[in-house]
Amino acid sequence: MSDSSPQPRPSRPRDPHLDNARGILIALVVVGHAIECFAAEAGVLGDTLYTAIYSFHMAAFIMISGFLSRSYRNEPRQVRRLLTAMVVPYVLFQLIHEAGKALLLGEDFELQMFLPAWTLWFLVALVAWRLLTPVLRQLRHPLLFAVAIAVISPLDPDLDSTFSLGRIAQMLPFFVLGLVTTPQMLERLLAFRHRWAGGAVLAGVVTVALLVGDWLPPSVFFLRGPYDLDDGVLSEMVLQVLVLLAGVAGSLSLLLVAPRGRSALTVVGERSLTVYLLHPVVLLPFRYAEQLPAWWASWWGTLGLVALALVLTAVLASGIVAHATRWLTNPPIGHLLVRPEQPAAPSPAPR
Repeated sequence: MSDSSPQPRPSRPRDPHLDNARGILIALVVVGHAIECFAAEAGVLGDTLYTAIYSFHMAAFIMISGFLSRSYRNEPRQVRRLLTAMVVPYVLFQLIHEAGKALLLGEDFELQMFLPAWTLWFLVALVAWRLLTPVLRQLRHPLLFAVAIAVISPLDPDLDSTFSLGRIAQMLPFFVLGLVTTPQMLERLLAFRHRWAGGAVLAGVVTVALLVGDWLPPSVFFLRGPYDLDDGVLSEMVLQVLVLLAGVAGSLSLLLVAPRGRSALTVVGERSLTVYLLHPVVLLPFRYAEQLPAWWASWWGTLGLVALALVLTAVLASGIVAHATRWLTNPPIGHLLVRPEQPAAPSPAPR
């Protein structure tokens, strides 16, 4: 007798280049959030690094997520992964964030499930984009559609962070750009011989962040709220397009400089979601501290903060931490949430 049970599909080998890129990006995420916690004492160097990081790091993360979502079809195994790696961790870490906030600020605990805490917006947005993937792939011009949504949606004055709607709409082009990118297109990018150009662009990003720091707040790169119509609708739309282009340029540059083969960054990239979930919990006491050491305002204090953030990234990406917290970051309860995949019905015998 033949076994009629569905056979698991062979997993695709991971691309070390993309994991290396994610390793760099998650390190930038931790650095950016560490600087954010010390924003009052960040100084010129801290402000410059913060603006430069936020101009492209989440755009790159989202583009890679879109590229890796090309095969998403709402199949049971994919829905199971979506629930256990994103939805359930969102609920658990939302509780942790709210409990930590209440404890550190001496406030009553208030459960807010519709307003993602601090970094958790990304999980909500990624779930939404994944669920939209089958629809987006049916559009004739999905990237044009996404850009239109990103530019038009901030005209709504009520657009906010509720369920990450602002970011879901305004960062959609990054996800769609990754979604429409083929492996062949990525190979052509990686075949570009002048990899130094990527480093030059990233250095230019830091330089521009330094020059515009006095009049361009880093919040313009958050892409989460409505336009400030006091500056005029047209100028706000143009700025929105420029922010999107800056995110794409920085993302492509990072892909150019990321190592191609396995490296120390590969494991960090493989566990990037674990680092993403855990590092805010470590930083919560600093985020809500009433007073922080003033010496962070010095340039050497900022460099020390960056070094500590990189050490934190390495520790959270270690095998010990990843395995010890797996029950929290990726609970093995998918079989309790999703029905098993049913075998395909046999084709009728020819008459």
